[in-house]
Amino acid sequence: MKFGKTIAERILKEWRFYAVDYKALKKCIKDGAKEDEFNAILDESESKLSKFYADKENWAFNYMTTLEKRVADLKDSASEPGSPSSMSSEDSQSMITNSSPTGIADLKMSLDRLSKRGTIEGEFEWLKDEYRKVGKSKHFQDFIYAKKSLVTFQRELEFLLEFLELNKTAFSKILKKFDKRTGSSVREERLDAIMGRNLYLEGEKFEALKKTVDELIIEVNALKPRLPEGWENRKVYTIGCFDLFHRGHQNVLQSLREFGCYIVAGIHDDESYFKLKNKYTIDNLETRMNNVKPFVDQLFVIPSTDPLIYVKSMVSEQDIATGACCYARGDDMLNFPGREWIESVMPVHFVPRTEACSSTLIRTIYHAEDESLRAKAAFAKTRYDGKPIDEDGNVLKLKA
Repeated sequence: MKFGKTIAERILKEWRFYAVDYKALKKCIKDGAKEDEFNAILDESESKLSKFYADKENWAFNYMTTLEKRVADLKDSASEPGSPSSMSSEDSQSMITNSSPTGIADLKMSLDRLSKRGTIEGEFEWLKDEYRKVGKSKHFQDFIYAKKSLVTFQRELEFLLEFLELNKTAFSKILKKFDKRTGSSVREERLDAIMGRNLYLEGEKFEALKKTVDELIIEVNALKPRLPEGWENRKVYTIGCFDLFHRGHQNVLQSLREFGCYIVAGIHDDESYFKLKNKYTIDNLETRMNNVKPFVDQLFVIPSTDPLIYVKSMVSEQDIATGACCYARGDDMLNFPGREWIESVMPVHFVPRTEACSSTLIRTIYHAEDESLRAKAAFAKTRYDGKPIDEDGNVLKLKA
């Protein structure tokens, strides 16, 4: 595979704006353009890449403080009396006794269950009650936020390291092409100069950060709460638009496996998307469905701004009666449409969204009609929901 195609396929579409403009540089060489034109494109690529890295490094080390706080919160809640005991090891399980805080909680759970096991209905009512209790417990919520945030951040660092490696290779290959086309021998000298100015391309800081994150994930997994029987066999429902499918969507969908084994996702059609957001989708319904399907087990279309009737038609009475279902989504919309009914029949869970990532950000950078707005959005600050904002905190507007 030619490198131009490799870099286009392997770099996240959200980050293509910041990468070495390999295609333009290659065209410049092929067309026999002047060296000054080639150098201008090369310098601009280096400048954008450097600014991108500086922003990402600053964000990563600041965000690490948030992650460490979430792990500390998890450790505290895991040790609180009455919290679901952690699944750290078989030895730690054997140490739980009826006189310990978690042992007392386990004994109470067992007694409550025995009092209700006279009927099948009583058994299911007990289970449904336990699902809600565990889902609302601080221990479980701290675990989900720490685990999901760390795994997402780990993946982000892996993407960043690959991004740096691909750009380092791009500098090397394009300078080699330049030498071959012009008969010069400047590649080695210019590459050394670029690497000297941009030591970050070696990725050492992100490598060290990733090692710390790997260790924290092991710690967090050891503090996973003990879950009620059948938890891992539940159906998990969620709803979204999933336009310009990106790593934030992927991270949320993958995290839903913490709540059950079978993921059912509803997706708004193009017309309802327009009515909800007052703008057209970039990707049509078929494309969006194809993007989502690899991450879920079942997919259904919602042809209305109100998804409730369609959710009701997907959830069986048997699953509601036996507690075999729950609903989960990102925490960027707590009061989502249909929440009142959904929460009345099944537990509702939230997971943290991926920082600095949203369809709105991608749409602004790559699809805004105003070129200056694209450039502004590329290096703008973002809100918690990933939308680009100006200095006053207002979301950048676009026409596309």
